[in-house]
Amino acid sequence: MQLPPVIHHTGLEMSGGATRVARLLIAGLKRQRIESSLSFELSERADGTAIAPEEFGRRLPEGALAHIHCTGDWPALLSSIPDGTRTFITLHDCELFTGGCPYPLDCPNLDRGCADPCPRNFPGSEALRKAKLAEVIRLNPVLTAPSRWLARLAKLHLLRSVRIIPNGIPWPPSVRSKNAARKQLGINPAARVILFAAHGGMNAAYKSGDAWQDIWQRLKAKLPDLLCFAVGGDREERKDDLVLWPYVDRNKLSQLMAAADVLLYPTKADNHSLVILEAMSLGLPVVAYSVGGVPEQIVDRATGLLVRPGDRNAFVQAALWLLSRRPVIRQMGQEAFQSGRKRFTMDRMVSGYMRLYRGQ
Repeated sequence: MQLPPVIHHTGLEMSGGATRVARLLIAGLKRQRIESSLSFELSERADGTAIAPEEFGRRLPEGALAHIHCTGDWPALLSSIPDGTRTFITLHDCELFTGGCPYPLDCPNLDRGCADPCPRNFPGSEALRKAKLAEVIRLNPVLTAPSRWLARLAKLHLLRSVRIIPNGIPWPPSVRSKNAARKQLGINPAARVILFAAHGGMNAAYKSGDAWQDIWQRLKAKLPDLLCFAVGGDREERKDDLVLWPYVDRNKLSQLMAAADVLLYPTKADNHSLVILEAMSLGLPVVAYSVGGVPEQIVDRATGLLVRPGDRNAFVQAALWLLSRRPVIRQMGQEAFQSGRKRFTMDRMVSGYMRLYRGQ
């Protein structure tokens, strides 16, 4: 059965996890000779042509499948889609069923709807939540989520089933050489190297960016040979053995991951992190808080270490334990690589969505 064209929609043209997943799907579908394209709301290149959310439905070719990943205005975008359009929505965060929160951390109203006024100052939160739900009911889209955690929340709030298709990325045939990566970056082969990475760097609220400095200092006090890269901020700077790098392209980040011993990922909320998948594909074990969909990616004490959410002392101790055991780092890295190759490849993700488009 030949599929009709699939039109993917995201907020950003190039940046962000939702856009990366959409672009990987487009590439995979095209390899299967299925017409697929991307529309977006914010251009990031000179030749990019953005559209407003309310234009999406009007621009859909007749018979095309609509696949929405994210938007700056859910009610406007969904209301633009004509009745009867086969619509698919991949949930990359919680915004479709909240009054504005991407991740409603510790919200006491999460299971009851939005408080009005919202304690986090999202204006008209309950009215917005109801408007989104009304459009979901009208369109009756096929909903997917990359993690069981998010699927459970979405089913509770959107009152319908949610298919689970884990995110996937291109997987290399083997783990890259750590020594070769360090040579390219000028890093001592004998050094211990940790990596923090998040868009926004030390200002990344959901990724505990404000805690990176403290975690680093506490680790450095115990491990004098430790070198740290903190990636994703807005400046480039070196403070002794702490190297701050701004947002870097994927190739540079992959090189850093290949050179590192451990990725420290103290996220407060996450669905199915592409950063964790990138680390796994490079044989890099991860220390992370056990939140959201993270435990569905990391097998504790096999492919990385999971820590009680928000317990910074336990996070530091877990990182110290791992950094003091180089054979364990190597073993966990290999386990992470093999585990991810079985579960989180781009081809596996594309196959899952193709079955979904075909109604299987």
